[in-house]
Amino acid sequence: MSSWANSVSTELRSQQQTSMQTAKVRSAAVNQSFQSDVWFHSIDISLARDDNSNGYFHQLYVEFDADTDRAYRQVFAEFSLTPDFGREHVYYTSSVFELFRQSSNDWLAVETDLQHRYPANFYLLTIRIFDANSGYLLAEASGYDLSALDALPLEDYQRDQVPTYSRVEVSAGGTGIAMLLGLCWLLIRRQEQVIG
Repeated sequence: MSSWANSVSTELRSQQQTSMQTAKVRSAAVNQSFQSDVWFHSIDISLARDDNSNGYFHQLYVEFDADTDRAYRQVFAEFSLTPDFGREHVYYTSSVFELFRQSSNDWLAVETDLQHRYPANFYLLTIRIFDANSGYLLAEASGYDLSALDALPLEDYQRDQVPTYSRVEVSAGGTGIAMLLGLCWLLIRRQEQVIG
């Protein structure tokens, strides 16, 4: 589990079960703008937790399977979100994991709770895979290439709270008015005594 100032993410591998049991919102065969001997085979996205029912979610689950021409490759992945008319924010960088040719058992998933600084907006998701040894970019897929990664309706947990209202009761009765009049009368009497 990795924690970033504005989100909390849990990394899952092909050997682990996911705790997020929501229907997949988007699933796609992947077109990508950049690839080398590594490419995305599939990307699945699920959104969950719209507590205030405004259509924006604060949990994001991204699972992908990547392939390589090589027998074995150590890589790491970077996940970022870009709001409409805003800057890109890297919200998670994975640990090193391995790709084995076209195996379907080398997938990686990241489950994220957006905590702070994500106003309700439509976000573009970008996933990049880097070589673990050199740091070179090997593959990239984003909402520019694939509509399933674009316009994700997200907001942070703090903005997704259901508003709570507190009641304040104010009452004025005969006793309250009588006390106020009595205090005014005492104040006037005291001023008369000081003057006279």
